[in-house]
Amino acid sequence: MTVYSEKIMVFAAALPFEAGFFAKMLSPVQTIVTKSHFSLSTGNSHGKRVFLMTTGYGGARATMAHRFLHSRFSVDRVVTFGLAGALATHIRTGDIIIPASVGLAEGGPDDDLSLDPISQPVGFDGNIYCGGLALQSVRPLDAAGKIAHAGRGAVCVDMESHVAAAIAKKHGAACSVIRAVSDELDTPLELANPRGDAGFMAAARLAARRNAEYLDAMLAAGEANNT
Repeated sequence: MTVYSEKIMVFAAALPFEAGFFAKMLSPVQTIVTKSHFSLSTGNSHGKRVFLMTTGYGGARATMAHRFLHSRFSVDRVVTFGLAGALATHIRTGDIIIPASVGLAEGGPDDDLSLDPISQPVGFDGNIYCGGLALQSVRPLDAAGKIAHAGRGAVCVDMESHVAAAIAKKHGAACSVIRAVSDELDTPLELANPRGDAGFMAAARLAARRNAEYLDAMLAAGEANNT
């Protein structure tokens, strides 16, 4: 496959569900690669060419996708986005979190990686929390699991952000994390069948839409280039 020399900006989510609202804001969309759990496409937003990648959920699939990305492209910046569980009581469904660092839920402070900041765009009217620690977990966390990890002072948890940051840093690329809260600290989750949980799915759709609205406002303001 061709190795691209153009410096690109990549927005990466785990699942098509998480990326769908944002994908609809890009035009025209050209698919570059599609595999069972992985896809890469490109499109325009507010006069900027951006790339959109879905990796499949979890650290193992995210690792394969991000390694592929950096082996084929000259990446300037990765923005990993999608859903997250809140690890603080004041953070609510649909809120946007832009952490300053990312660590491992099953690790310790030695695993923490700093992230590149993104300024808040003026065109977004939702709640935004900047700073703090995000955690990547090897598995989805129910309410008890989230409460257990809240003691580290972390603000949110997902399953892919640490991988994205570690691989980006290895290749000299900037990395930022923008997550929208789909489940609050004490929200009970049906982990065996989350799609069968109507309440969670409604919250997840709201969070995915708010995430896309934030990304759109960020691109409109030119903030994605603020590394």
